[in-house]
Amino acid sequence: MKSTSKQYLYSVFRQSWQELSSVGRKVGLALQRTPLPRLLILCIGLALLLTILPLVLTLFVAFMLVKLFFLLVAMNLRSDSDQHGQAIPVETTRSYYDKK
Repeated sequence: MKSTSKQYLYSVFRQSWQELSSVGRKVGLALQRTPLPRLLILCIGLALLLTILPLVLTLFVAFMLVKLFFLLVAMNLRSDSDQHGQAIPVETTRSYYDKK
């Protein structure tokens, strides 16, 4: 039983390696045919993408954590006021016009 699973894994890895190496060869040939200025622009674009993408993801996670923190604080304040029997003061439009 073990030998068949090993043979299967070996064939899967061998086929994956063949596919990756063929893609690598095609990319290498395409890069050799590409003019140097275009290749430079591609490298700069790739470098910018690799530096900006983690920054964007980090800022997104940071703002989501800040939002979650403020939500938890607001829920905690509301539950504390409910436990003490105090209502959160909210003025309605009727009471606003009654004051005038």
